[in-house]
Amino acid sequence: MTTKSERLNLRCSAESLALLREAAEAQGQDLTSFVMGASLERARVVLAEQRVLRLSPAAVAQLEAALDAEAEPSAQLASLVRAVNGVDSTVTADFLADRDQPAARARTGL
Repeated sequence: MTTKSERLNLRCSAESLALLREAAEAQGQDLTSFVMGASLERARVVLAEQRVLRLSPAAVAQLEAALDAEAEPSAQLASLVRAVNGVDSTVTADFLADRDQPAARARTGL
């Protein structure tokens, strides 16, 4: 368990304090636990978003271009579609046999 040695003081309006107390009571918590829990949860979300979504303007432009571009089907996908449509029946058998291999499942999401 973490030792609680630091202190945090804050000022708020009477309305804010009443709202926080009511919410804490509704959750079955004391005011300190409620405020700390909500604050820590929000802090973690803010920091996670900052770490994950921090992109340079050039990276944002590159991402937007990639999302706006037309998708190009892979050769394997094109072969599978032809096989499913009856154009090449050997590909279907090869694909079905291959999909049971761990590497193939990871590649295709099956």
